Amino acid sequence: MQKKVIVIGGGFAGLTAAAYLVKNKFHVTLIESSPKLGGRAYSFLEKKTETIIDNGQHILMGCYFETLKFLNLIGAVNNFNFQNKFEVNFVKENFEAFPLNAFPIFYPLNLLIGILKFKAISFLDRLRLLKVFIKLPFLASKNFSEASIKEWLENEKQSQNAQNAFWKILAVGALNTSIEKASAEILINILKQIFLKGNKAAAIVLPKYGLSESYCKNAEEFICANGSEIKLSDSVTYLSVTDGLITNIETMNHTYTGFDFVVTAIPSYAFLKILDDKTDINFPDFNYSSILNIHLWTRQSSLPYGFYGLINSPIHWVFNKVTHLNIVISDADYLVSKNDGEILKIVNTELKKFFNFNPESITHHKIIKEKRATFVPSAEVLSNRPSQKSNIKNLIIAGDWVNTGLPSTIESAVKSGKKAADIIINEYKLKN
Repeated sequence: MQKKVIVIGGGFAGLTAAAYLVKNKFHVTLIESSPKLGGRAYSFLEKKTETIIDNGQHILMGCYFETLKFLNLIGAVNNFNFQNKFEVNFVKENFEAFPLNAFPIFYPLNLLIGILKFKAISFLDRLRLLKVFIKLPFLASKNFSEASIKEWLENEKQSQNAQNAFWKILAVGALNTSIEKASAEILINILKQIFLKGNKAAAIVLPKYGLSESYCKNAEEFICANGSEIKLSDSVTYLSVTDGLITNIETMNHTYTGFDFVVTAIPSYAFLKILDDKTDINFPDFNYSSILNIHLWTRQSSLPYGFYGLINSPIHWVFNKVTHLNIVISDADYLVSKNDGEILKIVNTELKKFFNFNPESITHHKIIKEKRATFVPSAEVLSNRPSQKSNIKNLIIAGDWVNTGLPSTIESAVKSGKKAADIIINEYKLKN
């Protein structure tokens, strides 16, 4: 008899779990409260401009091995553009550009020479930066679990200029929080993934189309073509637990019984709201950090490169989407209460300083605030992230917040979804 699995949540974690389960002949019913798939990574039609835009600019990298396997599985990998080599254009005021590129020689010397040629910082700072990367393979990240990134950088003699021109842009972009709050352990793990996993690992990967068009449609088609089903616009309201097993799932529209396993792939705060209150499951007290994405349509000609990292600016990244600009501000809690006019004033000031941008050329804007975009990877939270198995025997927990060893990224979500599927597949094999 075909085993039945309920997957709750249609973001990257839920879609990954569902895809691997249907590949292994499980029947999956995926339940998503929204009328769309994608969770916190989706696209939609901006009606005034008739432009497909993402809710936020999501960056993948060549070291996102589980994400790339998932995209290959559902036939979506060709919907993404891959850099041939690591290349990021940093800029200071007055459009002063400082490319950081992998040099065209063999790995890993290509990356090390790229650092030596990064003229946004002094030659002495480049040597000190290079020293960190040479030491990186020999660092045990767990030894730095109690240190903040700031403390680690100070200990490594990284100057304030090096922190501003390199480390803050990298760390805040990857972790969506300040270097004072985040644990050095998680950043060291990221650096090892990006820079120690081969020449292609550091390459940046961006979707060719809107996010929903780039992976959600493929995932939906793959799941349904393999005999499973997706239920949209149906919120789970209650998980009933009896004798250590989930026996009933109540939604706004249905009651589900007769399943073998349940995968919850929703945020921790959403999961706790639907769980039987007699069940003893505790999660750490996650604090969250915001991301702002400002989409600008302008009459001004587009920028020459695809994206830029801004040095010493409240704006962290500017992406040239051809049809418009997408400005990204991470660690943006201080901005979420401001209105559009106040935010645009900050953005316009920075764009004028960095790119000689004329604010009068703006024809339309769209500001998207993701107030709980990612959790803050503090030392306390990282030491208490939950495992994916719990004391409920038929429940597997997935999501970028479980203990994947990674920060709150797409790769963390996908990795958790794949592991959730593996746990179920292996338990079924053991019983048979």
